[in-house]
Amino acid sequence: MARGMPMTLRSLAVCAGLTLACSSAQAGVRVPHEPRREPGGEPAPIISSLRALDDLLSRVPSSSRSGLAALPRARAALDSLQRLSANWPAASPADYRANLAWDADALRAAVESGNADRLAATLQAIADDLEIKLEHCTRSGGKLGGSVVVRVRSVRGNDEIKNWEVFYLPRVLEAAGSASPGRFPRLSSPTDDSLVPGRYVMWLQDPTSKNTGERTVVKVGEGRKELLLDLSVPADSRR
Repeated sequence: MARGMPMTLRSLAVCAGLTLACSSAQAGVRVPHEPRREPGGEPAPIISSLRALDDLLSRVPSSSRSGLAALPRARAALDSLQRLSANWPAASPADYRANLAWDADALRAAVESGNADRLAATLQAIADDLEIKLEHCTRSGGKLGGSVVVRVRSVRGNDEIKNWEVFYLPRVLEAAGSASPGRFPRLSSPTDDSLVPGRYVMWLQDPTSKNTGERTVVKVGEGRKELLLDLSVPADSRR
């Protein structure tokens, strides 16, 4: 599936390591916000995050439910993932566990905020994310899958432009508004990284001028092992 985010996201497939906190920090590249961790410092087990999401969905205020079209979608996808999780290994990849823990953290913050708009945006993002993870798992035979290699080219028209940074952020964390983006380990182009299945926002940035391209919403999953993606260099860029 794919990598979480903040400073270093990677494989996540509810059908996706490394010790995310340690590895990411030492590598100096990734990890948006730190997910809740177990006493030993590891991201919570998948089953724990799924149960937390289940509890949080039940805590959505009844007065808000009629306006939250994403709520039944999130519930349906979560129920299916919980059934599938009975066949998943207990020691699942750290990046996958961290990615699901971020979902739970984002929903918890949205529920506790009392802000209806924030809750609606977060639920929409979580429903999308869980549905993509479920689809990837299903296409992987119902088992915890591997990460998806995302290969990015930075282009202007038909020309490939070198030396751009590629940033990404899980859509759930963008909706929560509380995370730093992850960055691909090398400048383009091309460049690649392994990400956990889910919905992401990606963009280019000039490492010198900090000129930034438009954000693009990307679906990572569909049972694929690799995704090829072109991101457009800003039209006003001098390079």
